[in-house]
Amino acid sequence: MVEVIDDGPGIGAEAAGRVFERFYRADPSRSRERGGSGLGLAIASTITEGHGGRLELETRPAQGCVFRCVLPGGH
Repeated sequence: MVEVIDDGPGIGAEAAGRVFERFYRADPSRSRERGGSGLGLAIASTITEGHGGRLELETRPAQGCVFRCVLPGGH
């Protein structure tokens, strides 16, 4: 398991359910020209699932987020 933790504003419930969708941006002020294509988390999720794992999001409004990459253990 790998966790990435931030202390930003968090992500609202509606956006949290969509952050792993291709081209979705939780912050509508971010555009492709301003540094976001909405693909990063979708790509990470696809790669993780391809290895038998999953990405998880734990969001804490006004306190930040925890993104968790969970992969199966090796034998």
